Amino acid sequence: MQSSIIPENRLKKQLREGKSVIGTMLVEIRQPSIMQVLANAGLDFVIIDNEHGAFNIETISDLCRSARKLGVTPVVRVPEWSYAHVTQPMDSGAQAIMAPRITDPQQVVEILQMIKSPPLGRRGSVVARGHTELKGGSIIDVMRDANEESMLVVQIETRQALERIDEILSVPGVDVAFVGPTDLSVSLGIAGKMTDPVLVAAITRVLESCHRNNVTPAIQMNDLTLAAHWAAKGMKLVSFNSEIGILTQGASGAVATINGSMGK
Repeated sequence: MQSSIIPENRLKKQLREGKSVIGTMLVEIRQPSIMQVLANAGLDFVIIDNEHGAFNIETISDLCRSARKLGVTPVVRVPEWSYAHVTQPMDSGAQAIMAPRITDPQQVVEILQMIKSPPLGRRGSVVARGHTELKGGSIIDVMRDANEESMLVVQIETRQALERIDEILSVPGVDVAFVGPTDLSVSLGIAGKMTDPVLVAAITRVLESCHRNNVTPAIQMNDLTLAAHWAAKGMKLVSFNSEIGILTQGASGAVATINGSMGK
């Protein structure tokens, strides 16, 4: 649906059409022009990491505006599930909220109440803000369209979440189940072992639950080979590394190549 007030959520549309999407984490660079670089690279979405990153709401607003104008869907990972941490990014133009540390279905219900406007939830209603491109309009239309275009991404990153995965993903309104393999490996007692059979089995379990519950399976991977592996296994949404990781890898590779030519 293309709203005249709320911009279309391109990521949600792509996933509904069965397409696979790729993006990255934004963890440090605050200049909105970074979105142009990532759009030029062909990314579909960017996760603005406000859990482990350091972004204030003004910066988030600028980043979201830049991303949307370039056809890149801005996803904001919130530091906690408080009303302000969830609704302020959405009013500022975030098109999806990523909720970390989900362990039970009731948490999902509570977060959805903050994301959705009445009658589906209790999000406050406002126009002429970032989410409407600063345009005014009918509050009825804005609430309806905001409910249609908003997305919830739940992070699966603990043993507790894994044990209740079907309960969590069966909550109506969950769009994406996003595996955080590093924290999940820590929770499973195999910290950092990305190819350990225990972790592989856990990720596969999430994939299978996604298929049962019609939820998009997703994963974060810093290793390119592993990112490609899980994409081939059925992860429809893949977040590869971060802008800092990609920059570091590119620079390190260039330095190594040139140093080799110099005999260093």
